[in-house]
Amino acid sequence: MIKVIDNFLPEEEFGSIQSFMMGGEFEWFYCEGAVRENDGLFHMAHMFYQPEVGSNSEHLLMWSNFMNQVGAKECTRIKANLTFKTPTIELTEYHIDYEDIKTAIFYINTNNGYTEFESGVRVSSVANRVCIFDSNLKHRGTTHTEPDPRRIVVNFNYA
Repeated sequence: MIKVIDNFLPEEEFGSIQSFMMGGEFEWFYCEGAVRENDGLFHMAHMFYQPEVGSNSEHLLMWSNFMNQVGAKECTRIKANLTFKTPTIELTEYHIDYEDIKTAIFYINTNNGYTEFESGVRVSSVANRVCIFDSNLKHRGTTHTEPDPRRIVVNFNYA
């Protein structure tokens, strides 16, 4: 089941997160591929939390309310992805992040990129929207062509 919720976070909280992540102070790191290394779709990422390391961002706590609202009991990974505007929409490979848990994709800004599921369902990138689904569902992201030069999503994997 795919659940889409608009205006997920309170407006003030979301505005603060959006301003921070889209501002010049937020740290992004270069990645050679979108789904796997050297797949031709470079992007920027910020890893808030990952199982091998635990917290590797001083900004992890800004997601506490989000994790409570999605009902997360245990966090597996929180990763922000930034892709850049392209002349045409480019698709990543279908994939799963982890097996047998939950995935939530949180959209930081509105653009014409989207998340697509193998079933054909598409979820548009709309600021403050969350898409929650069983992590076994194959999905893929896209680049975008307008309006902002960046597309930012945060991917949550949790039990």
